[in-house]
Amino acid sequence: MSNGKKPFWSGDLLAHCEAGCYTLIVFTVVLTFWIGAKFFAEVKDITRPSLSAPTVSISAEGSVFVRPDIGLVSFSVESEEASVADAQKNSARVINDAVGFLKNSGVEDKDLKTTSYTINSVYDYPKGRRVFLGYQVRQTMELKIRDLNKTGSFLSGLAKVGVNEVGSLVFKLDDPDKAKEEARDKAVAEAKKKARTLADSLGVRLGKIVSFNEFSSSPIPIFAVEAFGKGGDISGAVVPSTPTGENEITSSVNITFEIK
Repeated sequence: MSNGKKPFWSGDLLAHCEAGCYTLIVFTVVLTFWIGAKFFAEVKDITRPSLSAPTVSISAEGSVFVRPDIGLVSFSVESEEASVADAQKNSARVINDAVGFLKNSGVEDKDLKTTSYTINSVYDYPKGRRVFLGYQVRQTMELKIRDLNKTGSFLSGLAKVGVNEVGSLVFKLDDPDKAKEEARDKAVAEAKKKARTLADSLGVRLGKIVSFNEFSSSPIPIFAVEAFGKGGDISGAVVPSTPTGENEITSSVNITFEIK
């Protein structure tokens, strides 16, 4: 060419490009082998079975007996009249008398609640015919008794004001958490004792705890029932005896120890 410059495809340029290509190829091959070796090493580590320490699992149970500190009792008022209004009026009168009696006896608002209120039609069936008689109103309330010494007087007092039915008396713990913790502590102590005895028999030493499971049982409530029928003479109702007994709270644990 007239300007004296070499074309871009000249031998020097081609030689330089060829050397660069060889370097790139060599680098790529080395990188490929390095990545492959690392991958297979990782796969080998993943698939190699781990050698875990031997373990022993121990189960034990602990229980405590505690006296209940509250009572739960339900009471119902039922009224039947020709009209809904009259049935509600009669029911409300007795309920108000019952609530007034309880509050005068020291019961707080937070310890009284209505659990159900129903209105139903009442029928009779003489000679297979359905005859409408009126309406039935029934209201049920729940009372929490904090002073268990008053349980008997509450039951007889509710009967005296006209409550139709008092029943489902249950004695239980208001807050069982402390008793549950005590039962768990006993269960854990028993499990450790069993584990040490077993380790001595096997001629091994106990290591760290690797797992712990607990299964708690709620206290079984103590039931008592006191019912009063409609229309009976309860003016001389005797204050009933209501022994509370004890609640059993149980904790079962399973502890796994390493052994050496």
